[in-house]
Amino acid sequence: MNITEETNLMSKKESFTVLIIDNFHMDPEEDYLIEGFPTKDLAVEFARRWVRESLEENRKKAKTAEEIRKTWRAFGENAVVLDGNYRGSSELDYFILNPATKKEQTDWKAIKKLAGLE
Repeated sequence: MNITEETNLMSKKESFTVLIIDNFHMDPEEDYLIEGFPTKDLAVEFARRWVRESLEENRKKAKTAEEIRKTWRAFGENAVVLDGNYRGSSELDYFILNPATKKEQTDWKAIKKLAGLE
């Protein structure tokens, strides 16, 4: 590796991307990326809050845990941190059994702002 390649490699800022998946349409054309999270932790927390907010919206339309799960799978949104080994749906059971009681549990906008993306 020469000096130019080394400099280019060092100057590349690592960032993380979150893929938002629309369960209703299940059409890759409807999915979109939110790029530029400076750390994996911020990307994961953003994705986590995004999915949790989506689930809480669907909780209003369902009563039982199974109804909430089915409603979210039909109408909710999933969030995946690309190259970050995190998928919001992996916490679906936890979110169903533990309703969000504080605004910050679903406030993905605060994380986006903290990440410098707003």
